[in-house]
Amino acid sequence: MIYAGCDLGILSAKAAVIRNGDVLAFEILPYRNLPRQAAVEVMDKALAAAGVTREDVEYCLATGFGKKAVAHADGAVPHIMCLQRAVLGLNPGVRTVIDVGGHSFTAFNIGDNGKITESSITDMCAAGTGKYLEVMASALEMPVEELSQASLKSKNPLPVTSQCVILAESDLITYVNDGHDELDIFAGIASSVAAKIVGLVKRISVNEEIAMTGGVAKNGIVARELERGLGLKLANLGGVDPQVLGAYGAALLAREGEPGL
Repeated sequence: MIYAGCDLGILSAKAAVIRNGDVLAFEILPYRNLPRQAAVEVMDKALAAAGVTREDVEYCLATGFGKKAVAHADGAVPHIMCLQRAVLGLNPGVRTVIDVGGHSFTAFNIGDNGKITESSITDMCAAGTGKYLEVMASALEMPVEELSQASLKSKNPLPVTSQCVILAESDLITYVNDGHDELDIFAGIASSVAAKIVGLVKRISVNEEIAMTGGVAKNGIVARELERGLGLKLANLGGVDPQVLGAYGAALLAREGEPGL
């Protein structure tokens, strides 16, 4: 049977389609229009990639910041629940999860019984989130994905310590005007994001193994500096795109029919 999940975040829409427990397709769609329409478009793309139709889907759950805008979903489920289910499905040994999305970052622990035991969330400021990186990349007039990859070569990351996005952007412009390399600037920005995430994670007990999810997990510098800051290696999640784990978890919970912590 076919099940689906849709994760509507603040920067992008994600969809996952599974047959029983096997993944048929994932899709990520950065917003180009209203969230409700983005949810329709990303699900249509995922269904097409999976070679199935909307009528083939037995059950669909929505999650994320905009879950109420997913009109085609049969229900909604908290994002943390989806991440818990997805991560344990990919690596049952994970005990701490760090999720960094477009507008917030969360850390939570999973007990040996699979239940969430402790959590911490920050959603009051853009610093340390995907939106922060997007704003900084836009100021440098380069795609964030390109900068994230290229800045791994930086040998001299420049410090950007401002918590406020506006002040951090001002620091960035000053560096540019002073003739500093754009990759060194962005490397410093990514390192500052990692430092903010480490600060959040240390509010809870960090248990091995530790996994990182969300779009920011694809930033090599953030992941590297996070490992250094915590003194731990990030767990293997089977090569699945960390940005789609919310949607994947929603699809798994749709299959299970009665999600619960």
